[in-house]
Amino acid sequence: MAKDYFQDILLSNDNKVGTPLGADKKTSGGSDGIPDVGGRSIRNITVNPRAPRTRSMSSDVRGSASSDPQSPSVWPNTYKRSRVWIWVIAAISLIILTVLALFAFRSTKITITPRSRPIVFDQSVHFIANPMANENSGLSYTIVVNELEDTAVVASSGSEHAEERASGTVVVFNSYSTSPVRLIKNTRFMTPGGLVFRVPASVVIPGKKGSTPGSVQVTIAADQAGEQYNIGPVDKFTLPGLKTSPDMYADIYARSTVSFTGGFVGDKPAVAPGAIDAAKAEIRTRLETKVRDSAQSLINENAIVFLDLIRITYESLPSTTEAGGGIRVHEKARVEIPVFPPDAFAKTVAQGVGENTSDAGFKIEGLDKLTGKWSGESVSKISLGKDAVDFTMTGNATLVWKIDSKALLEALAGRDQEAFQAIITGFSSIQEARARIEPFWKGSFPVSSSDIVIELVPIQAQ
Repeated sequence: MAKDYFQDILLSNDNKVGTPLGADKKTSGGSDGIPDVGGRSIRNITVNPRAPRTRSMSSDVRGSASSDPQSPSVWPNTYKRSRVWIWVIAAISLIILTVLALFAFRSTKITITPRSRPIVFDQSVHFIANPMANENSGLSYTIVVNELEDTAVVASSGSEHAEERASGTVVVFNSYSTSPVRLIKNTRFMTPGGLVFRVPASVVIPGKKGSTPGSVQVTIAADQAGEQYNIGPVDKFTLPGLKTSPDMYADIYARSTVSFTGGFVGDKPAVAPGAIDAAKAEIRTRLETKVRDSAQSLINENAIVFLDLIRITYESLPSTTEAGGGIRVHEKARVEIPVFPPDAFAKTVAQGVGENTSDAGFKIEGLDKLTGKWSGESVSKISLGKDAVDFTMTGNATLVWKIDSKALLEALAGRDQEAFQAIITGFSSIQEARARIEPFWKGSFPVSSSDIVIELVPIQAQ
């Protein structure tokens, strides 16, 4: 009969470990032939699930732990160490990916030093500029006209008799001829009501262009003192001196858009001798500062303004009496500012020093260090904006070649880095250039020119 191994490994509650079952107990067989040992058999053994262990507070306090790897007190430490290493590896991976991304997405950069040349300006070189509307070639200019006013109060003492003439501005038109017409000093201008005003200096009225009459703005003063000359705008002044030529009399006329003021006869507050002139000088100084500030605001990448070429015409307006005593002095400045295009001015300078201007553009650095001066005919006789102007410059500046960035980018796109020097040599406007290709492991420039950045090294005026 085969040995029953189940019987050998079953233990009784009374036997010690290792004692064979059935040594002291009577073995009885079940109906199915399996031995029944103490009422328990392989069929009716109850397996109790392992009760969950809890860490005692005392063991945590003492810091004791089981050395059994399966002990629950070891599992948390092992799990924590595993989590730490996962986070370390993730952080290192993130750093590596970030560094690679920085290189992968950085644009390729070209650093360029443009070609330049110092220029010394002196009065031996004359610049001739034509009005923009009449430009044929070479340097041109436009004119910006502005009017500024300022006042000052002069203290008074007592009163004095005064007779003052009203004045105002008019625009004189020439529909008579295409040639300029000159009006002599004291030419009369008459209102429809018969009041006569005179021009204090000679005036040149430009000729008409097609159906557009030539025009010029002037100030005229009343022929006599008195408040009756303080009139409003006049639609048409006639010139009595031209009656001998009916055509001229009909086609040369004036119009005002502002009121005439200052006419007075009677007593007014008296001021100390020279006080009015001192006040006018103070006002004009302030006006000149305002003019220069307004001119500076015009300067940008599309406009050059030389402050020394600004023409300022001052006009003394009628004084007024202050309610609390004293006299308020009024001054007006008519400002004419010539404005030059930077590219055309730089090209004129380049041509003057013998540079080839057919395949390159230029700009001037240090324009603020140059001083301009009118030359030729007296500037007071020139109609700015309509006549050609002649001027000279003095000082030091730097002529800088412009870089054709678009052409350079197209030449570099997709090319191997070995071709860089040969490509740069083909651009005469470049003095020096360096390239940094990104990412660093690539040996050629990006195929798309938009991925290449050009940085110009600024050139300082010498």
